[in-house]
Amino acid sequence: MQWAPDSTDLWAPDSERRRAWASDSDGHLTLIQAIDLFLAAKAAEGISPKTATWYHMILARLGRAFDADQGVDGLTAPALRGWIVGLQATLAPVSIAGYVRTLKAFGNWLHAEELADAAAFRGLRKPRVPVKLIEPVPDDTLRRLLGLASVRDRAIVLLLLDTGLRVSEAAGIRLGDLRPDGSVKVMGKGAKERIVPIGSTARGAIVRYIAQRGPGATDAPLFLGRRGALDWRGMQQVFKRLKTRAGITGRCSPHSLRHTFARSYLVNGGDVFSLQRILGHATLDMVKRYVSMGDADVAAKHRSASPADRLVGKPGR
Repeated sequence: MQWAPDSTDLWAPDSERRRAWASDSDGHLTLIQAIDLFLAAKAAEGISPKTATWYHMILARLGRAFDADQGVDGLTAPALRGWIVGLQATLAPVSIAGYVRTLKAFGNWLHAEELADAAAFRGLRKPRVPVKLIEPVPDDTLRRLLGLASVRDRAIVLLLLDTGLRVSEAAGIRLGDLRPDGSVKVMGKGAKERIVPIGSTARGAIVRYIAQRGPGATDAPLFLGRRGALDWRGMQQVFKRLKTRAGITGRCSPHSLRHTFARSYLVNGGDVFSLQRILGHATLDMVKRYVSMGDADVAAKHRSASPADRLVGKPGR
């Protein structure tokens, strides 16, 4: 088995790949067969395109690192852990954790389907990921960005800032998803729909863009590029171009606006439960990852909610 690591398709094999899979010499499921069966099953489950790409990339790398024609249960825990340790030289801890989650999902699926024991995969432990405070995008940076944005790009920036949508969710919005009450229906992870409110400023920017863009069918994409629908990669390129033009060197991406929205929402009086629904997370644990309040924000909150000040009164009163 030969792989094509330099292919533009991360899962593209060479032209001699065998499509009629064979077991190893002991009659066990081979690693490459297990990978292909897992990916086919996940595709049938309707996982998101980004998740599918992530699974393809990680498991293709696994197949290149080991003998893809060996039995999947022939891959030992020490060998698998050693490979993961080697990845730490080039990948951040959060990326390593993502690899481990994918490998465990792969092993758990094989075991649940009774295709292999996959003990080496199932036994992996999630590595510790350093908890870092995520700084929001400063207001002056956002104003510089908006000052250079076209009508379309301004609508994109304000929509993401005002809703905390994932970039893939924003790219998937259709004209018919815009609701008369000023909210938008979005398709989130796990093919789960939700309704997200949009503020008047962002709504106004979208209305101006639609007037420039022209009408379309209800199933037509909201945001268009030169070749049709503007996908999530195109939206990321929008931010890269704006950052370059504005001379911005710090964090400023669609995802950093998701962090910025979450922090601003809470600082300005929003609650974690409504934030959870807006962001589309199943648990509050995920919401906490997006929220980092600066020392000044905490101090301001304390001044307005100090129990002692409320009980006794502030000095000088």
